[in-house]
Formats: sequence, structure tokens, C-alpha cells
Amino acid sequence: MPTTFLDGPETAAVRDLVEACARRPADTDAVFDVLDELQALIGCDLAAFNLHDTPQRRLHHAQRVASGERQLASPQDLAMPDDEPFWRWYWRCAPCSLPDRIETPVVNSISECYSAREWLEHPMCEVLSAEHPVVDELMVSNLHAPGQTRRLLFIRCRGTGFGERERFLLTLLGPHIDRLLAGAVTSPSPASQLTDRQREVLRLVRLGMANKQIAQALGISLGTVRKHLEHTYVRLGVHSRTEALRAAALDQPSPPTTRTVRARR
Repeated sequence: MPTTFLDGPETAAVRDLVEACARRPADTDAVFDVLDELQALIGCDLAAFNLHDTPQRRLHHAQRVASGERQLASPQDLAMPDDEPFWRWYWRCAPCSLPDRIETPVVNSISECYSAREWLEHPMCEVLSAEHPVVDELMVSNLHAPGQTRRLLFIRCRGTGFGERERFLLTLLGPHIDRLLAGAVTSPSPASQLTDRQREVLRLVRLGMANKQIAQALGISLGTVRKHLEHTYVRLGVHSRTEALRAAALDQPSPPTTRTVRARR
């Protein structure tokens, strides 16, 4: 591995970032400030932080800085469909799925895995470039919970890919930054992993409705109700309606209490 040296301004920037991560409270504002500084230090068009959940095929947290703007995704923005093209090609894209395959902290980039031509021909390139062209993406990943990873992402939309300097900087800074990231997000509750429609179906299940009744109440087909329940079971890691209600903290309501009142004579 070639030796990498930092100049005076870079060394000062690294020191400032380490000190900021140590003293700042762990919240989204602090993460935004760190992303701003990292974007300038690494040299990229976009910097982002995601809480990535592979088994559930979704993000639980996403914030990014680009062109001077800060964006924090809403719960509605995070609810990607199960058949999202990103997930279709996820396991076939080596840099995307590497954190799941090795389950250890990792710093890697697209340019380490593919040549420029190979990346342009990869289906994931079209998926990631839907909003803006992606010449290269550099990622820092740490395990958050089983199946979940905290991911720092840096994207270049033009120019050359990331090199040894950028990987060295993030390897150096990674442990210090991750303390801040780990404190800025919490493991999501089971119910938050469901889409609005899945929660709606589950609420009707809680009322004791059969699938046919749910379909009529929501104006959807019986097959669609079954699909929603199947996806709900997968996301909650359960196998039955009762287990799903319990996992989502929607236990079935208790039957009304009855009392026998003796008539007065």
C-alpha cells in the first residue's frame, strides 16, 4: 500500500473533526455539521448518512448535504417499495453489499471493485444515477444491529474516482465519527418498519377482521391483502397474525368485561 501523507491544512481539519466528534452532542445537527466538513475535506458533490436495513429492504434514517443544502428524510421518504430497483440489484453490486457480506467495519468504493467501463455497464449504475450521475461512491460502514449498518456515503458526479488519500482519511476518522453517528440514531421500533398500508391492514386484523372483510373495507383485492400480510410477516420476522400484532405492539383488544347484575326485588 502506498504511503499517504497529509499536509498542514488537512492535518488541522482532521484534528478539528476528531475534537468536534468528541465534544458535540449526538444529534442530527451535529451529523450535518460533520457531513459539511467531510464533504470539503474528501472532495465530493454529496455526502450522506444512512441507517441501512438489508433484511427489511429499507432505510430507517437518511440525511445528506449537497450544494450547500441539508436534507433530512421524512418517514414517508424512507418507505421504499420492496421491489425497488435498488434492492433488485443490491446483492449483485459488490461495493453495496460488502458490509453485509463481511459484517465488519469497512471503507470501500465503487472504483475499487469496477473499472469505469464496468461501472457504466452495471445495472446499479443506472439506479444510483437516476437523480444525478455517479462517477464513484466511497462508503464507510459500521454494524448497528443484526442486518443493520450505519453508512457514510460520499458521491462524485464528475471528475475522477476516489483514491488512496480519501480512503486513508476516512479510515483514520471513521472510529471517531461513528461514535457521533451511533448516538444520533436509535434502533427502530418494529411498527416503524411497516408501510402505512401494512399498518392499516394490521389495525384491521387487530379488530378481528378476516382477510375478505379487510379487502372490502380498504377497497382492495383479497390477494393484495394476503401480499400485505406476507410482507408484514417478513419485516417483523414472524409467521402468524397473532405474532405480528404482538411484534408491532398491537395486541388484540381484550373482550369487554361483563357483569351479572342481580335485579332488585
